[in-house]
Amino acid sequence: MNKILRVILIDDEEYCRIDLTEALKKMPNIKIIAEASNPQEAVNLIRQHSPDLIFLDLNLQGKSGFQILSEIPETPSVIAVTAFSEHAVEGFSLEIADYILKPVEERRLQKAIVRAREDIEQKALKKAPLLELEINGKSSSIPIQEVYAVKSNQNYVEIHSSRGTGLIRSTFTNLIERFPQNFILEISRGHALARHQVNGWRRDNSGHLLISLKTGTEFMVSKRLQKEVLKHLS
Repeated sequence: MNKILRVILIDDEEYCRIDLTEALKKMPNIKIIAEASNPQEAVNLIRQHSPDLIFLDLNLQGKSGFQILSEIPETPSVIAVTAFSEHAVEGFSLEIADYILKPVEERRLQKAIVRAREDIEQKALKKAPLLELEINGKSSSIPIQEVYAVKSNQNYVEIHSSRGTGLIRSTFTNLIERFPQNFILEISRGHALARHQVNGWRRDNSGHLLISLKTGTEFMVSKRLQKEVLKHLS
């Protein structure tokens, strides 16, 4: 299940914040924790609350909303909101999650939130520690964003990654507890996939649930976990 995103709205026009608030109320797992109407208030609130996501108006009292991003130590995920499409290129150069135009359309807002969740996941993966494992007889350090599957193998855990398959001496349970929250999707006993690598799912002619990864590989989900996996994928 998607985590609840803690959100701050930043816009100097109250009616725009009200409209966005009403639209976000219809979205699942969104919690608005604060609102700001000027750059200094925005910086203070971001520092105070450390939100997961901010909706940032790009024209705040005649100043660029992007100035706020240079004044905070760690940038949360950002969805830029503006009436002026010419800001888009500048926004994406700053690696914001998405860019939406006013007035905000609900379908477009839903897509932006999906992109923000992906952005948040990628930022969490980049902060995660490297995994030390043995691949083809050599010790290797790999970032966990390159992992796509993990599988229990007696006193070890197999790590399937873009660099090959390696082993870590650990129990399956102890290893997956080291990963960031929501990183792993368990598909059977002692076997799990990296969520960010999931590309889709289907059922075969026998009704078995199959998960496809971005690598093109498919994995079968155990009957015991099918309901839980589908709930997470939805």
